[in-house]
Amino acid sequence: MKKWYSKIERVTGSVVKRKQYDNSTRSFNKPFVWLEEQREAKPVFDEETHKLVKTVIQPDLSDLQVDVPPDTKRVLGYNIVALNAQELQRVLDDKVDRTNNQMARAVELILTKIATNNGVALKRSDFPAKVWTAINNRRALRGQGEI
Repeated sequence: MKKWYSKIERVTGSVVKRKQYDNSTRSFNKPFVWLEEQREAKPVFDEETHKLVKTVIQPDLSDLQVDVPPDTKRVLGYNIVALNAQELQRVLDDKVDRTNNQMARAVELILTKIATNNGVALKRSDFPAKVWTAINNRRALRGQGEI
């Protein structure tokens, strides 16, 4: 089975190249070394309140006098981080935006009823329940009460 490896410049710790190999023969006492990559699975998290931040854990290899142990790995993983206030607001705005087409249809229905009702007062029952459900769901997203 092929595994991912990163070619690391030891002095700077930067990745020069990445490749997949079946069984690579590696040298651990050179200025550039190939480290096996260990990839962690993406964790499950609530995308409305948190985000994933990629992490890389790689040992300091800058001392060229010391050979790199053959079992040294470069670990690619994730941290789950809470969204800040601005990002939380963006999530909320996106939720509201996804209801725009539904609201446009509801407004069109309401305006049509008003225009064709010849001045007679309208009641809540003059509109389908799904219109009020959609309106109240959108108000709930904004933290407002039902009507």
